[in-house]
Amino acid sequence: MDVFLESAREWEDRPLVSRIAVSASLSARSEEDLLAEIDQLQAQGVRYVAVRRQQVLQIQPGRLSQILTDAGIAVSSLGYCGGYTGSLNLSFEEAMEDTARAVEAAIELNARSLIVLPGSRGLFTLNHVQRSIRIGLQAAISHAGQYPLQFLVPTSSILGDDRDVFANPAAMLGWLERQTGDRVHPLIVVRGRRTCRLPAGWRNALANGGSLRLCRGCRCYQRNCEIVGRFLKSRVQSATR
Repeated sequence: MDVFLESAREWEDRPLVSRIAVSASLSARSEEDLLAEIDQLQAQGVRYVAVRRQQVLQIQPGRLSQILTDAGIAVSSLGYCGGYTGSLNLSFEEAMEDTARAVEAAIELNARSLIVLPGSRGLFTLNHVQRSIRIGLQAAISHAGQYPLQFLVPTSSILGDDRDVFANPAAMLGWLERQTGDRVHPLIVVRGRRTCRLPAGWRNALANGGSLRLCRGCRCYQRNCEIVGRFLKSRVQSATR
């Protein structure tokens, strides 16, 4: 489950309660499965879904977008691409080309955001890693052009073995923001069976354009959902006073 706030630019005239959004992970792998899942999502009142790039290959993006749009459901995020340090077994040039394809797919899906895995430092120098990630993200932003696509950079591993994430996510996001403006935001991933509590700073990240991903495999999943729910409820109450 992903939690985020609607963009202030798009929703600046609406009350805060209208900006709170929750996204469910799409599980369909075929058009037939998608049509069946749509009925379930509509019954649950889901307005956003998170889509994986594998699903875009299995269900063509144009058809996937049409079915979701007809159902009144939007794509909150498409994931994932990146790995600019070679951590996804791609050269830097291959990672750049793959990211460009992902940007085009995200635009075709009318997605709100694209998840970009920066890659780990590995044996490279810090300057080399920062430069590679910065150039990769700047190229992705440029490729998106005027389309208001946001880019989410995970602050912890999505793949589960840390080869996809920078060792110091807070520092990384700081210099990325300085280099890329307001197009790059943190994706805080809460997962794992041992330690999976909500990290410090998640409230500010959410309020400033980031997203919070709560994974069902997390031992504290239900507890984390309750904490997030109380936070969102408090913001609604403050906005209506």
